[in-house]
Amino acid sequence: MKNKQNFFTDNTDMSFHLSNKRMTQLFDWMSDDEKAAIGVTTVEEFQKQWFDILEVVGEYTGSTLDSNAQKVAKEDLKLVDGEVIFPPTIKENLRIFSEIGGPAMSIRTEFGGLEAPLSFELTAFEMIYRACPSTALSVCWYGSIANIIDLFGSQELKEEWIPKIATGEYSGSMSLTEPDIGSDLAGMRSYAEPQADGTWRLSGNKQFISNGCGNLSLVLAHNRKGSGSLKTLNLYLVPRRVNGKFNFEVSKIEEKPGLHGSATCALKFDESVAYLIGKDGEGFKYMAHLMNEARLAVGFQSLGLMEASYRLSYNYAQQRESWGKPIAKHEMIAERLHDMDTELRAYRSLCYRAAHYASLITLGDRRLQEKTLPQEKRDEISRKMRYYKTKLREWTPLVKWWGGERSYVFARNAVQIHGGYGFTTEYTAEWLLRESLILSIYEGTSEIQALMVIKDTVKDIMTHPKEFVENTLGTRIASLAEKDPLMRRYFKIRQTFNLGIVSIFAKLLKTRVKTKVSLDKPADLLKIVKLLGPDLIRFDNLSPALLHAGKATEMKSIAAIAYAVIKDAEHDEKFRIAADRFTNKWGPVTTQLKAQIDIEDDYFNDHVLGGNTESPAAVNS
Repeated sequence: MKNKQNFFTDNTDMSFHLSNKRMTQLFDWMSDDEKAAIGVTTVEEFQKQWFDILEVVGEYTGSTLDSNAQKVAKEDLKLVDGEVIFPPTIKENLRIFSEIGGPAMSIRTEFGGLEAPLSFELTAFEMIYRACPSTALSVCWYGSIANIIDLFGSQELKEEWIPKIATGEYSGSMSLTEPDIGSDLAGMRSYAEPQADGTWRLSGNKQFISNGCGNLSLVLAHNRKGSGSLKTLNLYLVPRRVNGKFNFEVSKIEEKPGLHGSATCALKFDESVAYLIGKDGEGFKYMAHLMNEARLAVGFQSLGLMEASYRLSYNYAQQRESWGKPIAKHEMIAERLHDMDTELRAYRSLCYRAAHYASLITLGDRRLQEKTLPQEKRDEISRKMRYYKTKLREWTPLVKWWGGERSYVFARNAVQIHGGYGFTTEYTAEWLLRESLILSIYEGTSEIQALMVIKDTVKDIMTHPKEFVENTLGTRIASLAEKDPLMRRYFKIRQTFNLGIVSIFAKLLKTRVKTKVSLDKPADLLKIVKLLGPDLIRFDNLSPALLHAGKATEMKSIAAIAYAVIKDAEHDEKFRIAADRFTNKWGPVTTQLKAQIDIEDDYFNDHVLGGNTESPAAVNS
């Protein structure tokens, strides 16, 4: 018997983040043609339409997917004569998803879609991942792949592929990773050669490709053999079949500890027919666009898994009794559950704020293409979009980093709260733990996100040194003068992060300039930045900063999450409870991280980073 739950209506935080001012702003930025295409004339109709759709997704995830999840985890995929064979349960999940119109959600109405803003699609994705991560990894590629073709592909490619994706007939994949290459995209070996008929022939190998058995793959490859430059990368659409025959080979299905119902494939391309997407040499830009949305999506995947872990833990702790009362009433378990609840609510505040900005950027880009758009409206949209793009670039790696690192902790908490049962397959806690492991790895590891954060932070400071110094000192004053205790804590967190960056800068300065400075003097703070110079932005000059990139990213994440949940607390008191607990718990963590940055570890610097490979045991023997 199917579970009778609805994952949208049972979580009012999601509807809070999608409604009110945000719903109005999305509606305001839509063109009249876009409103007419989806049949709405007021913001109330717009909200009702999307909440009705999300309720359908909520029922699908809370009943079908949640009921089938453990079957999916136990049924194996098979590779037979080059074809990936999905077992019955995952097939049922995908069939029902297509029947409710899931693949069409974010695709434009021109191609048979529903034209959902990204924030609505990601809300659906959170619910799907909460129920069945394997199914999520099979359905997440419909809209994302279609939208890349729509944004950058030719009209012929759009008309050929997008309508079939919208119906669920076709699915796709993103083929980026290569064996032994990892994140060094310029070093990938795949390449394609142009043909007289306008097509290309693509050769190379790709690895760890989610849903790589789909009907098409967007493949990143060089435009000539042996190239090693980002400027020679192209994005190609490669059909799975041409004239009824396989166009590329699924050579292997990876064996994994989790996501058993998702086909993670190794692919081989041998002069495969390929179609260029967009302009020659701009593949990296197109793939970066897809990757940025994918990283936001991983944040929402993390939300879904964290929600599942918390609810599983809470329900079990309420029912399991020890010493005459539910273990949920024992102090340590009660605190662990409360911290999970408040952190989840706070993190969701940042995720949905970022998704809202991404939705507005998409709508804004479309509006700015209208020749009849009044100049006043054009200026307003352009001004706001500059801010949204800046914040989204700042927040995207933080969303990905926090979700990847913390979802595992939530799943680990679920195992711990279940005690011995958590280590058995009778309960689903251990399954959630296995499903969580991938979130810090794919779409850019946590370390890659940290490198992005530290490089962007350093670049921004180098570009606006005076502003950074003023902000560093200003947050100190604001943390004392602000009347709202939550904002005082936020300013203190932000100041601690800034001082951590100053400490990193001082280490950089020590390696390059022999001078004495005081970290407490405004003039010396500015002097540090100026002495280091703009060439610091290059990675080869950033070793001390790279060493502490993870710490800086955690501090910056804490500040961003604190800010988001405090701003939501201005509209709903329940978020104030979450903001209070989150800032109380995580504020001191930033202080600890700052202290770790301050430490001078001569042995590590000289022997580990300095190239001495002898272990401490060997040195002491």
